[in-house]
Amino acid sequence: MSVTFVTLFAVLATSTAFSAVLSDWRWFPPAALTVTAVSAGAVAARTGPGRAWTLPLQLGVLLVMLTILFGRNPLLGFLPTPATFGQLAELLGNAVETIRTGVPPVPATAGMRCLICLGTGLVTVLVDRITVAHRAPAVSGLVLLCVFAVPASLSDRLLPWWAFLGGAVGFAGLLLLGGAGRARRATKTVSPPLPVFVISVSAVLALLAGSVFTGVGTQGRLPGSEDDADDSARGEIGLRPFTSLRGQLSRDRNVRLFRVEGLPGDSYLRAMTLRRFDPDSGWRLSGLSEGVALRGRLPLPPGVSEQDAEPTRIDIEPLAYEDAWLPVFGIPVEVSGTGPGWRYDPVSGTAFTRQSSEVEEYTELAVLPEPGRRELRNAHGNPRIPPAYSDASGATPRITELAHRITADEHNPFDKAVALNRYFTDRSNGFTYDLRTAPASSANALEDFLFDGKRGYCEQFASAMAVLLRAVGIPSRVAVGFTPGESEGTHRIITTEDAHAWVEAYFPGHGWITFDPTPLTDDRSSTPSYLESGTSGQEETSESSERSGTPSAGETAERESSRGEQPVTADREGTAPGLWIAGGATVLTLLMGTCAPALVRNVRRRRRRAAIRAGRPGHTGAAWRELLDENLDRGSPPPEAGATPRGISERLIREYALTPGPAEAVRGLTRELERELYGPHPGTVTTRELDEAVAGMRTSRPPTPTDRLFPRSVTRRRTGRR
Repeated sequence: MSVTFVTLFAVLATSTAFSAVLSDWRWFPPAALTVTAVSAGAVAARTGPGRAWTLPLQLGVLLVMLTILFGRNPLLGFLPTPATFGQLAELLGNAVETIRTGVPPVPATAGMRCLICLGTGLVTVLVDRITVAHRAPAVSGLVLLCVFAVPASLSDRLLPWWAFLGGAVGFAGLLLLGGAGRARRATKTVSPPLPVFVISVSAVLALLAGSVFTGVGTQGRLPGSEDDADDSARGEIGLRPFTSLRGQLSRDRNVRLFRVEGLPGDSYLRAMTLRRFDPDSGWRLSGLSEGVALRGRLPLPPGVSEQDAEPTRIDIEPLAYEDAWLPVFGIPVEVSGTGPGWRYDPVSGTAFTRQSSEVEEYTELAVLPEPGRRELRNAHGNPRIPPAYSDASGATPRITELAHRITADEHNPFDKAVALNRYFTDRSNGFTYDLRTAPASSANALEDFLFDGKRGYCEQFASAMAVLLRAVGIPSRVAVGFTPGESEGTHRIITTEDAHAWVEAYFPGHGWITFDPTPLTDDRSSTPSYLESGTSGQEETSESSERSGTPSAGETAERESSRGEQPVTADREGTAPGLWIAGGATVLTLLMGTCAPALVRNVRRRRRRAAIRAGRPGHTGAAWRELLDENLDRGSPPPEAGATPRGISERLIREYALTPGPAEAVRGLTRELERELYGPHPGTVTTRELDEAVAGMRTSRPPTPTDRLFPRSVTRRRTGRR
């Protein structure tokens, strides 16, 4: 029992390493409850008559704990129903999405808490089986190493020292208690508890899991590049189609991404738009259709009338940009030079391809509309866009009340949008631009930002305003892309510092109109003419940032790269290959750690039987060792030191109450072994005799699932000739 409690401590102490990648400690109490319950289940099973049911009971307790902590309306308050599994799957899916796209430290959302409880529970089961049931505590260290590997690979800073100390103390306790138990059981000859093969495979898989998680966890980051003298780094950069309300940016080097010719004003370069809002994780890509091929005349967005303005020819040369999203200005009328495979979705205003690829220089004919204030005030009619753009379900009553209070004096959608924009840019309302968000004070990140923190970067501002727009009935979406950059002679240069997120509100007849609520601290933003006279309250903060070497206000979470990010169709979101590899490696690690003893036992059995069939030298000893291993696998003690083969065989016959046929087969094996050990000629046995003896043992005492999965002949130290 003491080993079980030390196992509990070791798992909990090791799990504290997750504090390096989570922004709060809400995950720890449920994880501690889960680990404690699973350990208590093991103790209860071992102190009762149902020792063979320890593993099923542990897994059952784990499922019940997940149901109690995260299930909605469980049966009798704790039993899972079919709906419970769907709820847990949804939470785990949200957690995987956070891992794939979030930037540590991420909030301990319900999904992340569920994932950690599931993971620590399974780790507890595995460590318990290895340490307690199979007395191989040294191997349990590899499992604990896997727990350390995940946060270590996701975080860009060192794990807390006390996490290492606690894990080391727990592991040392397992070794000491396991060693004491072995000393009490030791006899003259001992052999290693597990073959080198098992330990090697476990170590490799542990390292594999950690390295793969590194690829997943940093997918959302914009990697720094070795800049040339002219800052034209060759490391290709992309954008990810996801924003998160809480997070912080890593400060990367400034990389030149685009050279733009022919842009007459300060229009934003849009890479993608996000229409679905998730209160737990922010805005995300959804509803991207197949669209049309990105060649020839392109269709206008829904609800947009023919534009009177003459299209502008804009030449865009990517310098270090590689992605599945093709940035465009305004309303694209025609795009050329992109090559085959590119598509355009007029509803979302997004150009994309099936996989991330290096983008060649391309030309866009674009309409850059800037309607007047009067036209926008008079914009009426039913929106000809999907209802999802008006979905305000993510706005809590408190947020909705704030939106109506801000717009109470306005009488048309445009003036309401202007009022909401001004609410964020007016310094008197307390909002400030900062690369670091305020600490969480509640479970709702949006409410944290609007009512308490009021500090963040463009991701927070754009996300918040888009939700407030929907709360007052104005269709909205979040756009991700770049601010106009800086002029260099006849062209403009757009860099990673220009990565940005803003808001687009829909007005019938005019389409999507840009609003930028972020109070930027430099001159990289662009104020359209329809807002110039209405944003007198907008002031710059005293905070300043250098153009080179330090991220500006334009630097956002969206500038974090997503190399290989795939666009999707309908409501299915892209899944990076690294995610599946990471999940597969993690599952493979657990499966191999669980199945390795059974695999080794099977290989050993096959080799012995092959030696018997071929009549190789020593095959009689191989048959005898197989018989003893069958006995050990059923939980029987190993032969005592000094026991003779005849004494061992008679004990087996009595213990298993063998019938005459199997009993005679055991005695026959014993006689052949004695002839080989003490006579001038080697003994001779056949697989038929061995099979008959083993069949009698299996009939008398059938192996349990645990016996098959964790054969004691492999997992415990034992005595006897091998």
